[in-house]
Amino acid sequence: MNKILNIFIKQDKSTPSHTSYNIFGIKLRLLKPSIRKERAKAALFYHSFSNASDIPPAEGNLRLIQKANAKFLKIFDEICTEHQLQYWLDWGTLLGAIRHKGFIPWDDDLDIAMPRDSYNKLIQLFKDNKITNSDIYLEFENNNYNKCFIKLGYKASKNLFIDIFPYDYYYKATDDNEKFEISKTLRKKIKKNFFKSHSSVEEITEYFRHITNKDILKNNNIDIAVKPSVFAGLDYPHPLTNWVYDWENIFPLQKMEFENFNLSVPNDTDKVLKNMFGNYMEIPKDAYPRHTSYVDIDEQEKIFLEEFVDG
Repeated sequence: MNKILNIFIKQDKSTPSHTSYNIFGIKLRLLKPSIRKERAKAALFYHSFSNASDIPPAEGNLRLIQKANAKFLKIFDEICTEHQLQYWLDWGTLLGAIRHKGFIPWDDDLDIAMPRDSYNKLIQLFKDNKITNSDIYLEFENNNYNKCFIKLGYKASKNLFIDIFPYDYYYKATDDNEKFEISKTLRKKIKKNFFKSHSSVEEITEYFRHITNKDILKNNNIDIAVKPSVFAGLDYPHPLTNWVYDWENIFPLQKMEFENFNLSVPNDTDKVLKNMFGNYMEIPKDAYPRHTSYVDIDEQEKIFLEEFVDG
């Protein structure tokens, strides 16, 4: 009986945090009970603080990964400076800069935003082999459905990576009613089943470009001299109510401390963070590590990360 069930029910426990099941072709991914217990314990600890900014930094492997990713982020900042690319800290990375002057204690990944022109130029620089640091690579995070943004990685370590989200310019400044209508259209478009599994990255990105020009910009030309509104690109299904910012919310970019490095942030960080998180100074219910803190780092990886941080 077990042999017959094993034919139709496949189980995979290879990932450190989840067990995956394939039941008659239907895929399920469930959090392991031990990880669920760890997360509950972590959330209880973080919620013992009344002020989120009082929470101490992470420790152990998680803190080592944070420090290494901060160093990687500084390398990215230097690439952007060299090639005159604009970027700003986004999502949890921006929140960490404001609230903790570095990583959120339970976070380990990096979120970066780039205006579409800089985003496209970065892709082209890698295509043309213009990035002199051969340890860095660029790939697409692509689910062949409604997500296709770029990811910067470091060849020697799976724990070093940066998610990069594109933002587009509208063709003019917008009022609140226009922002609402644009955001509604964006949410509608992002929910559509765009692609089949055989779709290429090029096909997906071209489709996003076409939809943006046709349905969002109405084929209007963009002139940044008029300081138009800025909106989150279709390339990633952001969980936002409002996708649109005034030019002055983002530009001119400012510098802010993040893990002892001065990095770019939006001009009005309060406006951006309230749009993303609401009361961003309160401790969220899901305050627990999600990613690499549950990965058992082997000794070789640990030595590499330590040397990378100190190098």
